[in-house]
Amino acid sequence: MAIRSINILFRPKRKSNRQSSLKISGTHPSDGSNTIFDNIGDILVLLKRNAALLLVLILLSYHNFVFAQVESTPLRTYATSPYQSTSLSTQLRSAFSVDTTEVFITSSIASVWAQSNDFQLDYYQNQVFSGFQVPINNKVSAEIMLQYSWAGNNHLDSLVAGFHNTFGIAQNGRDEVDDDQFNIGSSYGSAIEDFEGETMAKALHSYLSYQFFETSEHALSVGGSLYYNHVDDSEFSNISFEQGLQLNYSYHSGVHTGFSTLGATHRKDDLALGSIPVSNTTMSFAAGYSLQFLKQYEMLVEYHHYQGVLDDNSAFSEPSKEFVLGLRGTFDGVAVEISTTENMGNKDNSTDINFTVGLRFFL
Repeated sequence: MAIRSINILFRPKRKSNRQSSLKISGTHPSDGSNTIFDNIGDILVLLKRNAALLLVLILLSYHNFVFAQVESTPLRTYATSPYQSTSLSTQLRSAFSVDTTEVFITSSIASVWAQSNDFQLDYYQNQVFSGFQVPINNKVSAEIMLQYSWAGNNHLDSLVAGFHNTFGIAQNGRDEVDDDQFNIGSSYGSAIEDFEGETMAKALHSYLSYQFFETSEHALSVGGSLYYNHVDDSEFSNISFEQGLQLNYSYHSGVHTGFSTLGATHRKDDLALGSIPVSNTTMSFAAGYSLQFLKQYEMLVEYHHYQGVLDDNSAFSEPSKEFVLGLRGTFDGVAVEISTTENMGNKDNSTDINFTVGLRFFL
């Protein structure tokens, strides 16, 4: 069922005409005298809506955490390109063995703008991922992850336009339309308008990894993924089952760690939105580098390359390329990640900008 106005971080505050039920003994508030209670209520609502951001700030500012010896891994991010973000996409993973149980949650906001002769996309997309990873033995590990994606107003248009103006980058038509729209059109005749609040993906991911080889510096593993997406009562209603296979290689030396992944995804669907041809099998490649500093922090850079999904000559039949820059702080078994994803090479088949915040707990 479609869920509307679910973006709690950025949803405008609703005004209420109800009187506060709080009373101070011996007083009888007259009109307007309950302002202090309204203000307190507003603050509580603000704290609730921004709880994740506040938790990140608290963790980053608290200096008494003890560094937990957790092996470096790639960022907990997901593909942001329009099709790949709502289907099974290969994730960059470490090939080193999983020694501890991990519980994680990430949240991302993105602005999508793609204008070509074949497709016109202008909308916001928000995603939440949550799951856990467990070691089964010294060679096998398993992961379960839930994904929820929806169209919600995150107000990124003005930020993107300002960034382009600052660095002299062409707006590619952004300045010719109103901000904060939710529209998709195509030359195939498929069109969705004003779909704010619609559910875009509601999926279950599973991943099983087997380690072929590991030393103190090198590791090689193979992994398989299963993906089930079921969205109903939405403009993006869909039921899909997809499978993936990937090979991971990692290298570690001192404060330096490198990651690489080669993957393939198979899907049964041959049409998107009822009329757009889709490739049954696509390939992907990803690589990343982590630099540890000040003992408990890491700077990470990643490159993700996804083969085009559509089986036509449009921009979406060409590869989408994403550059990811992130920072991780690890504090006594809790890792906090902040990252941004920017498209590279093809402005007409990728998300403009994506921001992700994640919490990872190592038990």
